[in-house]
Amino acid sequence: MVSLTTQKEAREVRDLPFCYMCGNEFEDGVAINHDHVPPESIFDKSDRDFPLKLAIHEERCHREMNLDDEVMGQLVALIHGKQPSEKNDKLKIGIYRRINTGRIMASFNQRNIEFLLRRWLSGFHAALYHEPLDGNTKFAIQTPFPSGAVENGQFIEDPIREQHYKFVECIKRNRAANNLDYIEYNNGKLRYECVWDQMSDNSWACVFALDLYGWKELGDVNNFQARGCAGLYRCPSGKAPTIACLATQLEFLQENIDGADPFNP
Repeated sequence: MVSLTTQKEAREVRDLPFCYMCGNEFEDGVAINHDHVPPESIFDKSDRDFPLKLAIHEERCHREMNLDDEVMGQLVALIHGKQPSEKNDKLKIGIYRRINTGRIMASFNQRNIEFLLRRWLSGFHAALYHEPLDGNTKFAIQTPFPSGAVENGQFIEDPIREQHYKFVECIKRNRAANNLDYIEYNNGKLRYECVWDQMSDNSWACVFALDLYGWKELGDVNNFQARGCAGLYRCPSGKAPTIACLATQLEFLQENIDGADPFNP
């Protein structure tokens, strides 16, 4: 098992020799920044010790993500009861009617959350395994936020993917076996767990779960089934990192009452 749970361990990965976003090694004379993963603005001030900071190209990779940082910061800050001013509002919440119930609901549609989470996963992978995540890695991510399409002012929900329940079961089974790689920081408000499982084609993929302030409550649980954040990513090589935790094939008697949330029994 590999873990990152102390400030000392976070400092040890702060200056990895490669950019955690593009994966390229740093060249002499190239400006380097240290990026908070996730953005610092997401966390309440009382929870900003200690963060995960990773090296990144300042111009080539970091600058273009500033708006994404603001958006995610404002979105998760809603947990703390903080709302952006009208002038600085990057969320642009829309109001729609749900097609099957007719109920009024709010929707965030300014950014693809799944795409933004890929950046965090690249950081977690780099921090745990001391190697960059390949730019051609394939992802399957279920966020805590219901997704769908808007047609004629009505919101048509995407169902929770069936594979999501399998990812949740995999995480719970390996947690019961004490068989997970994991990261916990920012005063324990962020918890990331993962394990590498073998697919039907014999390639290896990382099954993961991420909790941030119990953020499934941000997902409009009044209108939709609550769900935690879980998913899978698979590198083009089909191989697991040499130090990664491999999924157990043993069966455990365990509760899985909430099949959609990897952090709830």
